[in-house]
Amino acid sequence: MIDPAQDTAKPRGATTALHLSGRDALPLLQKISTNALLDLPSGGARATLFCDFRGRLQHRALVYLARNRTVWLLRDDAPGAELAAFLDRHVFREDVTIQDLSSSLLVSRDPRLPDTSEEDGTPRRVVCGADRFAVGVSAPPSDERERILAGRPAHGHEIVEAYNPFEVGLGDEVHLDKGCYTGQEALQRLITYHSVRRRPARVEGRGPAPATPAALEWEGERGGAVTSAIADSETRWIGLAVVRSERLGARAIPTLSGVPLASSPVALEAPRPLGRP
Repeated sequence: MIDPAQDTAKPRGATTALHLSGRDALPLLQKISTNALLDLPSGGARATLFCDFRGRLQHRALVYLARNRTVWLLRDDAPGAELAAFLDRHVFREDVTIQDLSSSLLVSRDPRLPDTSEEDGTPRRVVCGADRFAVGVSAPPSDERERILAGRPAHGHEIVEAYNPFEVGLGDEVHLDKGCYTGQEALQRLITYHSVRRRPARVEGRGPAPATPAALEWEGERGGAVTSAIADSETRWIGLAVVRSERLGARAIPTLSGVPLASSPVALEAPRPLGRP
């Protein structure tokens, strides 16, 4: 349950720092998210996804297991309130207390961080693959252009209910052999029957960056959507898109609001899930 002692009147920050305590904290996350977490070592971190029963994306977070065996959920691109409420809906008799500390602990992405460290049970630096988070301290502002060039999905853009993990390049944060979890059957069917129909792509266009999401059309037929976009110069923009697989590699250049893109979408890596081949 959510700790009633916390001050819910405080304004939420734009980032997420949730503290989970109780003997069932990690087993709860194991049961409702996509990655295997029970073997996470103290001082270790692993990214996981929270999906609905259809396998559609709801949330992504970095799970950090402190040395006192309490659990932290961290992300730099969305506030904590919705994720805290999502977790709370799954707590019944489990021994889990959720504290939303997002208003007091800023989570910032900082590629300069060398390693992970914590202080009195609170993470201060968490390094896990491309995710390098500073907690509770200021860091360089997030670079949207760098995110797009790296093909990194973000909440409110690619991490939305419209897509499943495989369509936005997050397949390697899905474990198909760890046992049952919310959305597991749907995600397993997508892989077993080769039913993933869309892939992440990088796009670029002329003129000002469009508002997103924005439909991409091939000869008047919708075949994808631009999900993120930012100006790259005075006359061009770059972005991320989710595109139907059969449209990638096609000679025809899609249009956005009737205007052709500068070039055809370029497919990004779509990592395979963990577990079964």
